[in-house]
Amino acid sequence: MKYVSMFDKIDLHLIRVLHTVLTERSVSRAALRLGMYQPAVSAALKRLRELAGDPLLVRSGAGMV
Repeated sequence: MKYVSMFDKIDLHLIRVLHTVLTERSVSRAALRLGMYQPAVSAALKRLRELAGDPLLVRSGAGMV
């Protein structure tokens, strides 16, 4: 039940950050939309990556995929 423990550690804030970065395809634009600083959004993505054990999003050219 590895996934149960992962989902127990994810809070709604992290899901909101992930959704916004996926929508905006940019950490900087997501930060503006969320009213956060870019390093805070990057830190949230890092936490999600560590929890998931997956890169989730990677930089590709001028955006995130």
